Amino acid sequence: MRSPATALLALSVLVLTGCGPTADDIAAMADGETTYDDALALRQDVVDAGVECPSVEQMSSPAAAGTTFLQCDGTMAMAVADSEERLAELLAGIGGEEHAPFLHEANWIVIARSEAPLEVLQAEIGGRITASP
Repeated sequence: MRSPATALLALSVLVLTGCGPTADDIAAMADGETTYDDALALRQDVVDAGVECPSVEQMSSPAAAGTTFLQCDGTMAMAVADSEERLAELLAGIGGEEHAPFLHEANWIVIARSEAPLEVLQAEIGGRITASP
């Protein structure tokens, strides 16, 4: 069995030679969580996973300019937070919604009216599904 340190070292060599993932990619692999720069990047992975999201209109939060939001349609929306504190605020706010399942990880969240699209996304991009009581 290969150790995680050996795998990270190999990936680092690829980065240094310009043949592999970036340092940010390696950091995400090391902690096992996927992060996104903004909601458009998250949307791209959502679409690549086979879940429809026709909108490409990203909005920035007036309170935290690095936090972005995107509404796919009337059944799904997503956000990428600029800090752990902001993500915690988003999760707390969504937790108050009645029966609103959401998928979240590292610095992002996807909320939907049903768990079905979230299960598809979870299989492709990871994260944890939480359902509000």
